[in-house]
Amino acid sequence: MNIDLIKKYCNNACTVEELNLVLKWFEEFKGTPEEKELLLRVWEETPDYVEIDEPDFEFILDKVHHRLKPGQTADFNRENIRKNESFRHYFIRAAAILLIPVLTYSFYMTFKYQSVKKVRSSELQAYNEVFSSVDAITKVTLPDGSNVWLNHSSSLRYPSFFQANSRIVELKGEGYFEVAHNPDVPFIVKAGDIQITATGTVFNILAYPEEDKIETSLISGKVELKMPEPGSNGITQMKMKPTDLAIFQKTNNELIMRTVKDDRYFSWKDGKLVFNMEPMGEVVKKLRRWYNADIQINDPSLLDLNYTATFVHETLPQVMELLALITPISYSISDRKEMKNGSFTKRKIILSHRR
Repeated sequence: MNIDLIKKYCNNACTVEELNLVLKWFEEFKGTPEEKELLLRVWEETPDYVEIDEPDFEFILDKVHHRLKPGQTADFNRENIRKNESFRHYFIRAAAILLIPVLTYSFYMTFKYQSVKKVRSSELQAYNEVFSSVDAITKVTLPDGSNVWLNHSSSLRYPSFFQANSRIVELKGEGYFEVAHNPDVPFIVKAGDIQITATGTVFNILAYPEEDKIETSLISGKVELKMPEPGSNGITQMKMKPTDLAIFQKTNNELIMRTVKDDRYFSWKDGKLVFNMEPMGEVVKKLRRWYNADIQINDPSLLDLNYTATFVHETLPQVMELLALITPISYSISDRKEMKNGSFTKRKIILSHRR
């Protein structure tokens, strides 16, 4: 605080800002030596000045503070406050009017930037697609460290790198998944009409396009089966636990849950074909893919037969011979024929009921 500003106050010549400063100084007067010296100098120049042997600073402060006539001070304060409030309201309204288009433009540019960034990121995202041949099992290691084994005639499509909040792959055929644990970023497998969501889990999915069903067997961890829904992450249909087998029927969108405690649904990963009371129709489907052969059932009564067997290194003729030993079937195998383009036809096997 300085003496000139207090003199302006005494002469009722302060601006609103100066008035506020002086009033605040009076209000917060602490009686420091500097403040007392300044107050005495002002007091000595007032018409009310009386020399005092022992200065009474509370008396002096009160006199200087109320140097203006009460009515003048009140009117001055009210008028300046009124003007100040009027200016403040005007400024707020003007700022709000100016701010609306600024904020609108800002939101628009932010949205546009994020949209362009998202599209550009999507455009720049490269995808890999791995195909497993008709007579091989293929292992794939994904960018997050997850491992996938693809059965015969299967494919997996996945990004060259996973986004920060997304791990999504697409499966056609059959795949055995060992998912790297990451509870913050779920691992999603899109398989035809369903998607399987996991965080760090081991599971098997059978989803050949020509099949009328999609099978998911859980070995460890937890998974959720969801039906894709536009604009969302899908609707959860089922939560699975280890030993659960979920069968999704494509024809009626029905989900069936079973418990399976053996490895028949994922033993193929280790080069084994396991059947446990499997009906002939299922046995033939698996043999077709495993040996890339055209197998036909000539007699519908064979569909009533069930098989329990494990095949590891056997050839297709050896498998057919073993099946004929334990059930009343006969079979014929045709040799492959070379086509004009240099490729070979599939071996054809016809199964009949042995009389």
